[in-house]
Amino acid sequence: MNRKRNMVLLAALAALVLATQGCGVINKLRAKNSLNEGVREFNKGKYEAAEVKFREAVDLSPDLANAKLFHAQTIYQLYDQQRTQESAERALKGYQDIIDTSNDNPQLKDRALAFQADIYDKLTKSAEEKGDEGKAQAAEYRKKYHETLEARAALPAATDETKAAVFYSIGQSYWSDAFKVSRSYINYDSTLKQPIPPDKAAQMRPAIEKALEYLNKALEYNPNYADVWTIKKLSLMQKKFITTDTAQQQALQKEIDAADKKAKELYEKRKADAAQAG
Repeated sequence: MNRKRNMVLLAALAALVLATQGCGVINKLRAKNSLNEGVREFNKGKYEAAEVKFREAVDLSPDLANAKLFHAQTIYQLYDQQRTQESAERALKGYQDIIDTSNDNPQLKDRALAFQADIYDKLTKSAEEKGDEGKAQAAEYRKKYHETLEARAALPAATDETKAAVFYSIGQSYWSDAFKVSRSYINYDSTLKQPIPPDKAAQMRPAIEKALEYLNKALEYNPNYADVWTIKKLSLMQKKFITTDTAQQQALQKEIDAADKKAKELYEKRKADAAQAG
């Protein structure tokens, strides 16, 4: 009797396993179908409808990496259209889900971090437009922007090209901070209208040093990055504007000229290479 009952139990378990496997296969097929339908809606610009389909695909097959990526990118498109705090948080959450579950897919993780950084950058700019009211919020978003970019560079599979691009972006943002403070004191030909007040200079100095630190890091990974040399030149100019010592000004001018020359050489090479390729 016990043997017969055990055989019945084993048969039931086997049937359950087969049914579960069958459900898994069916769910994957349904997920791929939803994914394809979502892509069609996405290509039509119908992002809300696409999001529903991509969400279905994720729910049916959570390990379907493309579904998570498309879902996050669809929410990103909605954020880009709406520019609301809610849509930004939803997009950030979508990419964070990819980051948390893609340790075996470094390229996917890198893409998710890149999109997160872009959202934080846009949130920073939106907060800055509010003036003093958004100042603290802008600083917090800028910090997250930098941290997310640093996370990209820290990925084990990060290439030298990615690291150079990351450090350039961070350096450029610090240069921008300094430039915003000095802008009203500088002519269109990049000469000073009047000396920058000491309190403004003190506000600029940390940003300039950070800009140069990260720009030099970028050049370590790609010494032929023309845009880096351009922003480095502009950062050195900012530093010269707040330097009162004549000898230091002369030394900075030599660095400015060298960076300018290097940038022009690289831009000319890029132009010649494009012409030859065309």
